[in-house]
Amino acid sequence: MANKDYYKILGISKSASKEEIKRAFRKKARKYHPDVNPGDEEAEEKFKEINEAYMILNDDKKREMYDKFGVVDGEMPDFSGARGSSGGFGGSGGRVYRGPDGTVYYTSTGGAPGGTSGVNFDDIFGGRSGRRGSGSFGGFDFFNDLGDIFDVFNQKRGSTRSRSSRTTEFPREGDDLRYDMEIDFMDAFHGANKKISYRNPVTGEQKTVTVKIPAGLKPEQKLRLKGLGMPGERGGKSGDLYIAVHVRSDPRFERRDNDDVVVTKEIPFSTAALGGKVEVDGLDRTLTVTVPPGTKDSTMLRLKNQGFPKLHSNQRGNLLLDIKVQVPESLNKEQRKLLEELRLHGM
Repeated sequence: MANKDYYKILGISKSASKEEIKRAFRKKARKYHPDVNPGDEEAEEKFKEINEAYMILNDDKKREMYDKFGVVDGEMPDFSGARGSSGGFGGSGGRVYRGPDGTVYYTSTGGAPGGTSGVNFDDIFGGRSGRRGSGSFGGFDFFNDLGDIFDVFNQKRGSTRSRSSRTTEFPREGDDLRYDMEIDFMDAFHGANKKISYRNPVTGEQKTVTVKIPAGLKPEQKLRLKGLGMPGERGGKSGDLYIAVHVRSDPRFERRDNDDVVVTKEIPFSTAALGGKVEVDGLDRTLTVTVPPGTKDSTMLRLKNQGFPKLHSNQRGNLLLDIKVQVPESLNKEQRKLLEELRLHGM
């Protein structure tokens, strides 16, 4: 294998964590994916190079050898012919896909993710499925942020080729499962218990799992349920179930990354000029806020410890009150007379 600078290819440092490696790979893969660059041979070669770098740096043993010697023994997996392969879990052609990062995708035509309705694994692993917008590299869809209802991903277990070359004496850990769930904005604020129901793909048993949503959960954060993934082989332990949580927006609140929450409040011109008290809908109660005299439009008032809970902490972010000064569209005679007098006095 040619001596390449895989860290430079992904644009990361040699001390990068696995999560940083994955983020860098996905960012570049979206840019150079053949579906985005149809007919562009240079982008296609760049895409293959990115895949190669990821497969080396995401594997602890290969990365260690590469860091020591600059090369890795053995041939890189070829994903160009992997589309539609069964992956060894009971699926048949057209239902199971292996992506360039080693992920195995089981597609489903079922409805929207989340909620408490049952999800039938039979539809996912052996039913009526089809892949949307798959490209020439294993059908991996970089643009579907929510993914399919379930994913089975193999990063920690390696590629199809390396798996088939292993001796049968060693146990193999089961693959991880992913489930996409949508929750309300206030469920993320207060925390909640949500149930998901599905049919076990191996035994056919109907299972119900309670997922505890912690207060302060951030959008797109994943929760891990140990041992609820695919069963292992030859005595290996089961994989894990990862819940990818998508938080619905709320028209009243805008959440910031640091757990601050923005609330917009319209106030009369007179209150802005003279000052006064206004009531504001907070996250958990109505708040009375003092507006200082001479407050200008778009002034941001900060209410400490009234924002989102910080995850696994007793602290909260701030509530940021975005003041919008109302300008009346129409005036009665008395109002107009008063404003005319103010204008005479230079206001």
